[in-house]
Amino acid sequence: RIAKFYTQAELAENELYVKRNLLDKQVIDISGNKIVRANDVIIHEQINLSSHNYECYISGVDIGLIGLLRRLHIENAMTRIIHFFGINMVSNFLSWADIQPLDLVRGSIRIKKEDSKLQNMRPEDLADHLEKTNELNIKKFLKLLDKDFATEVISNLNINYQRDLFRTWKAEKAASIIGKMDTDIATDILLTLSRKKREEILMGVNEKKKSAIQALLSLTRTPISKRISSEFLVADPSQTPRDILQKIRKTASEFSALDYIYIINQKKQLIGACNLQELLTQQEDTPIYKFMSQNLIEAHLKTPLEMVVYKIVKYRLHALPIVDSNRELIGIIPFDNISDIIEAKFSQ
Repeated sequence: RIAKFYTQAELAENELYVKRNLLDKQVIDISGNKIVRANDVIIHEQINLSSHNYECYISGVDIGLIGLLRRLHIENAMTRIIHFFGINMVSNFLSWADIQPLDLVRGSIRIKKEDSKLQNMRPEDLADHLEKTNELNIKKFLKLLDKDFATEVISNLNINYQRDLFRTWKAEKAASIIGKMDTDIATDILLTLSRKKREEILMGVNEKKKSAIQALLSLTRTPISKRISSEFLVADPSQTPRDILQKIRKTASEFSALDYIYIINQKKQLIGACNLQELLTQQEDTPIYKFMSQNLIEAHLKTPLEMVVYKIVKYRLHALPIVDSNRELIGIIPFDNISDIIEAKFSQ
């Protein structure tokens, strides 16, 4: 008769099976910022001082060849052969603090946000790693992150993953994420969804963000619409460098790049522009209308894309303003948004 010296329990939150979810599975090497395979799991035994019982804990994984040979029970034989040829091999260990398993078990994993190792990664790098898994796993990972960091990761995912995620999320959840996203990215995602789903999501977005997104959505049928960015700064003609610099300090986080200040009148018409260098070299109390450039290079919604590229390159612009028939500023086309066209022409 075999005595039972163990207890059975359900898998708790934030736990996983060593063999099923860790051994021979991919993990994220947080310190090295890459995906590696756990060839062997390192388990240490220590005594619990309160219960005086021995307990086991995972201290890390071996991602090297020796770990694989050890798991296959041929480490000693292969090591002797390798040493015979004068080759030295060492184990390649990663501590538990430096890895994050890519295969998560439960649907509701709870980790204190400040303890999440994933928060130390760049969002674009984490997005690249998550794209190597599946939609279900991506959803589980996003639950480990605080909302702002999760939004950055989602923003860096491939558009197909973004579409699949937003199709399954409820409108309220989708709206909370869209509200934190860059307007251009949010618009691209919404365009992949049905009109009904899009409208449901926009109902939960604040009015300022919704107006900006709807403005971009209305441009989607024009030749240059996909190249237009809503990231630009405007100023009144009477504002001074001191006023504008103060505004820049408050709103700088909203821009991925800021090359020009566009000056608009009371009718929202574009009447001038000024680059940052010109702004910084002027007296702080000088109204911007006194030194702004009025002879502007611009384009319209129906301007051919080839002409947009031509103007940006010919006049060495960092961005080209786009205006409507009333000269109201709609958006800008930054150089980065047409760089792929230039590269393609040079590669021909």
